[in-house]
Amino acid sequence: MVSAWYSAGPFLIMAVYPLFLRARSLDQFGINTVTTVFVLITFLTDVPTGAFADAVGRRAAVVAGSGLHAIAFLIYFLSHSFWFFVVAAAADGLGTTFGNGPIDAWAIDALDTAGFEGAKDRMFSRKFQIGQIVGMAITLAGAYAAEIDVSIPFIVNSLVWIGTGLVAAAMMGRSSGQSWSLRHVASEVRRRSIDSTLLGFADRNVRLLSIAGLLSAFLFVGWGQEWQQFFKRGLHSGIGGVGWVSAAIILAQIAGLEIAARIPPQPWERRALLVAGLTGAGKAAIIIAGLAAAHVEVALASIMTFTFVMGIAGPMGFSWYNEVIEGENRATLLSFATTMSTLGAIIGLPVQGKLVDLFGTGITWQIAGLISMASVVCYLAVRKRKPGFDSLEPALP
Repeated sequence: MVSAWYSAGPFLIMAVYPLFLRARSLDQFGINTVTTVFVLITFLTDVPTGAFADAVGRRAAVVAGSGLHAIAFLIYFLSHSFWFFVVAAAADGLGTTFGNGPIDAWAIDALDTAGFEGAKDRMFSRKFQIGQIVGMAITLAGAYAAEIDVSIPFIVNSLVWIGTGLVAAAMMGRSSGQSWSLRHVASEVRRRSIDSTLLGFADRNVRLLSIAGLLSAFLFVGWGQEWQQFFKRGLHSGIGGVGWVSAAIILAQIAGLEIAARIPPQPWERRALLVAGLTGAGKAAIIIAGLAAAHVEVALASIMTFTFVMGIAGPMGFSWYNEVIEGENRATLLSFATTMSTLGAIIGLPVQGKLVDLFGTGITWQIAGLISMASVVCYLAVRKRKPGFDSLEPALP
């Protein structure tokens, strides 16, 4: 339930965000540059805020993140300038890093405390499903609100984030948090940030899985800012039509998540092969969508195929990553993986934005899809070595 609330804000503007920025005079490069600022802030603050969550408490981090999101979308609503959009994106990015790891870490810690054993694929599948079902309705509502005025979803989003903070404060139990002393918090953030960064780069499996995330983000984050305009033009529709495309994409992902929930826990090597195969198939579908750019129906079918197979691979890969990290630094190492992904997005976003403006969306998707396909090699490499749960400890100085 907390995750569903936390995903409501992003879904509300899923079909609208780049169209809003276009309506306020930005081209694709400008849109992707604003998004790059968002990603850059998450890159700079993800590990420290993850450490904050470990040191102070998961609930405090989620509530703080929700407040920052609310401020960010109020700024978006009031702004008509590129630089104000940059400030809003920076606030939104900082809010995102406060919530990246803590909700999942809180849930996993609760399962561990209750004595749960085995893979957690099913839990993550159900969590994603709840979020996606809620998100489908919210996305359509945001799209049709934007038909009236493209800025309406942004002021509503600010209110939604205030509600999210209240829900998190009420539903998440108090955890961690030995002290609210500023010196203690700063010391813990520094220690955990340094240790977890060393651990993340030193451990082979964590490193390879994080590099795979980096390569995938090179494609996916830019794609997330480009498909709305692509389908708006291709379908000759208003924003409401883009909302229905969003709903179709979400529905395909829900179907994939349902299959993921029904797959029994897999041995290490078989799970690696499944994640590698599904990831490769998803990126191939993006390439096909780019090749079929002149045939919007084929492109939509390819995009739905992509979201379907990634709906299967996502929970499996996330649970897999949790198997290679140990509990004390879990939130920080989850943030470490996100940091690597944001690095890929920082590289990919401006490159893709300029390519779209110069050559069009289809060619851009083909190029980015081919580059990100290298992540499959990382997954296959991890298949060869299953770690022990103490495999990270020798990396510490």
